[in-house]
Amino acid sequence: MIVFGDVHLGSPHSRVEELKKCLASLGPERVAITGDLFEDQYRLVGREEAIRLIAKAMDVLGLRPAQLYIAFSSSSHDPQLPGPLWEKINGAEVYAFNGDIFIEDSEVVVTHGDSVVKSGVVAYLVERVDRGRIGRVLRRRLSLRDGVWIAYGHSHVPHVDLGQRILNPGPWKIYGFRRIRGGVYELPSAKRLC
Repeated sequence: MIVFGDVHLGSPHSRVEELKKCLASLGPERVAITGDLFEDQYRLVGREEAIRLIAKAMDVLGLRPAQLYIAFSSSSHDPQLPGPLWEKINGAEVYAFNGDIFIEDSEVVVTHGDSVVKSGVVAYLVERVDRGRIGRVLRRRLSLRDGVWIAYGHSHVPHVDLGQRILNPGPWKIYGFRRIRGGVYELPSAKRLC
């Protein structure tokens, strides 16, 4: 499974072409996105509009996995779904939700991370001082057992902790004082692929 997040499609600061090139070189079968897939879609949407938005994002990124998990933000940027969405979109089994997604067979939990700190700026500052802090809080709140990975975004601060199984892949949106570029990672190895 590959993991990335904080793409912010629609932002002039998003490095979409770099990400698209990376994804094309990998041809992933299973993909998890840690939220903030979109820049300016924060609004209530119905099921059909959610499907349309996800299909468009898949087209823009050239994504054609067998399975796609999207942990949308619940506080900004991403569309607010009426509930969990499980749908076949562009040939992929897509599961999307504004919250935590437990992927049982992979021992991975994917979330955006905004349940800990709503403000992205505050999350960034917290994690610049103490990398992985939001991930550690999420592990405790979700009572995750030792072998389970937590993958989250939101702070725009990449972080990998193999011992605690915490991954923040970082952002594809580079702007202002937030100049750290993220990557695409493979789980469970936490190897950076690009």
